[in-house]
Amino acid sequence: MFLSLMMCLLASCQKDEDVIPEPEPEPQPVVVKYAEYETTDDYVDLGVGNFMIATKNLGAERPEDTGYFFAWGETEPKEVYSMDTYKFKGSYTYYKDGGVLLPQDDAATVILGQGWRLPTVDEVNLLTDSYTTDDNCCRMRPTISNGVYGYLLIGPNGNYVFFPSTGRMQGNELITWDNDTKMWCKDCAKSSALKVFTISQIDLSTFWSVERCEGLPIRPVKERGAASDTVYLKLNVLDRNIAEAQKLLNTINPAEYSAASYQALDRNYQRAVAMRTYAAENDGQVNHLSIYVINDINKPLQDSIDHAAHFLRMAMVDLQPLPKPSDIKAVDLGLSVRWASANLGARTETENGYYIAWGELAPKEGRYEWESYLLCNEVYEDNRDYSKFSKYVTDSRWGEVDGKSRLDLEDDAAHEFLGGDWRMPTPEEFQELVDNCTFENVLLNGHTVMKATGPNGNYIYFPHAGSTSVIEHIYCWTTDMSPGANQHAICYEIDSFWGKASKSWEDRCAGLTIRAVCP
Repeated sequence: MFLSLMMCLLASCQKDEDVIPEPEPEPQPVVVKYAEYETTDDYVDLGVGNFMIATKNLGAERPEDTGYFFAWGETEPKEVYSMDTYKFKGSYTYYKDGGVLLPQDDAATVILGQGWRLPTVDEVNLLTDSYTTDDNCCRMRPTISNGVYGYLLIGPNGNYVFFPSTGRMQGNELITWDNDTKMWCKDCAKSSALKVFTISQIDLSTFWSVERCEGLPIRPVKERGAASDTVYLKLNVLDRNIAEAQKLLNTINPAEYSAASYQALDRNYQRAVAMRTYAAENDGQVNHLSIYVINDINKPLQDSIDHAAHFLRMAMVDLQPLPKPSDIKAVDLGLSVRWASANLGARTETENGYYIAWGELAPKEGRYEWESYLLCNEVYEDNRDYSKFSKYVTDSRWGEVDGKSRLDLEDDAAHEFLGGDWRMPTPEEFQELVDNCTFENVLLNGHTVMKATGPNGNYIYFPHAGSTSVIEHIYCWTTDMSPGANQHAICYEIDSFWGKASKSWEDRCAGLTIRAVCP
């Protein structure tokens, strides 16, 4: 007992500092996960809104297929699309202005099942902001995919989706003369006409109105899952675009492409690689415990990753092969000059080819406006038409007079690209074509084009290319400036529906197509 008492006394006299505390666990850093933008065979996340878009039209087996045509609010395709065959004939009050299709009348929901539906006008508008300089918007590029003409829509994250040029059904006739594609939205309107999602060679819009009894294709959407509280870096689109660009740069011959477009590809590739390296070194994991701190770092970093992926994809799409003389044939129409078989820059008769400003020698990456016009020295802010030009000036109001009104060969894009005796046509030569040829719309390899048949029975085709500022019709430059208006040059306009052709004019800075001629 005495021994036990002594041990208790010794224990009670032990100093507090002699007690060894339990070691605290070391703090564990929050691990930032790498996520992916969802991309499957069925849908793609373009990085806009809260929805993902289908990779193909409803009823199509591949992205290049048209798929089914539907009247608005109907869930089955049919043979005749007219008011007489329309499901809601005389019942427009069934869907009042501002309403949306019910699930049972939404073809995407009925055919594909729960989760799929038509896009709303507001959602489409998120895709169609083609006039903004904001990097967080989609861009559109006309292109050819597996031999099918259409439009590539590139999201702000660098993902993309293809829309074929489809036309629309009126009655039992397929209308394709404008080479655009129109698709239904989910929203209703007061009248029998609805705003539709329209993609043309100029832009994207919801401006066009179409009678709801007509037949249009449908591009379904589905809502994205709930967003995580933590911003996880998504690198899969950037990695894919880097790999594709690297393969492209290793396999192509730079001499076969325009210098500006090749340099843009190389420049954006280098930036994307640098961005990928930076992202790996600064992914929010180092010395940070707070999810909020990680989000503060990763959100702007994710935006930069998306920006690099987006513009690298744009550079790949915009890579411009130089036209070859072998791509262009001289066709004898029985006129004073022979006419090229295709537009300048086109490799086939149905391609639009290059859009070039009058007196310039190459297409642009940016917009066609006075500020970017190479022959423009000065633009007045109060009246952008009154610009000072460095060449082709016959009136001192427009600059130093040189008396020139017809392009020199050194400023003739057709001669620059094709060489030899090729050049742009004069107004007199184009008028000869107009006066002596018959024009009619025909279908060529799936494209509606304007056929011009000469007096000897030979013919050439004009694609419905429009211009960089006008969607409809066909516009081609001539060699001459407009008399008395130094800011304008003479072009010829061919009505893309009726085939009526006439002399016209456009601002010299506008981008139009060119059809070359030779002796």
